[in-house]
Amino acid sequence: MNTISRAALLAFSLTVFALPAAAHHSLTAEFMPDSTITVKGVMTSIEWINPHIYIYFDVVDKDGKKSQFAVETFPPNHMRSRYGLTKQVLAADFDKKEMLTVEVNPAKNGKPLGWLTKLTYPDGHFIKLTAEPGSPEAR
Repeated sequence: MNTISRAALLAFSLTVFALPAAAHHSLTAEFMPDSTITVKGVMTSIEWINPHIYIYFDVVDKDGKKSQFAVETFPPNHMRSRYGLTKQVLAADFDKKEMLTVEVNPAKNGKPLGWLTKLTYPDGHFIKLTAEPGSPEAR
C-alpha cells in the first residue's frame, strides 16, 4: 500500500470515528450547571430513547396556568445500570397522577427544559442523578 493510500485511509477512519463524538453535545453548552431550579408537576410522558431520555411534566404556575416542562436526562442504559430505573418504573407514576418534584439545571436559552439532577416522590424518597466531574456525561 502506498503512502497516499495509507494517508487517505487514515483520514477517512478519523472522520468516520469522530462523527459520533461530535454529535454529542456538552451539558454545559445547553444547561447551566451552576444553577438549580425546582419544578413540581405531574408526569405526563416519557421518551425513553437514545441518546437522552426526556420526561415531560404538566406544571401549574402561581396564576393557575398549566404548561409543559421537559426534563432531559441520561441514556436508557445509564439509567438502568447506575440508578436501576426503567421506563416501566417511571411509567408506574402515570396512573397515580402524583405531584413529583424535580430539581434541574435550567436550559441556557430560557425554554421550559432542564437537566435532571434529582427526582423526589410525594412520600419523600428521591433519586439523585449526578454527572461526576470528568465523566463522559459532564463533558
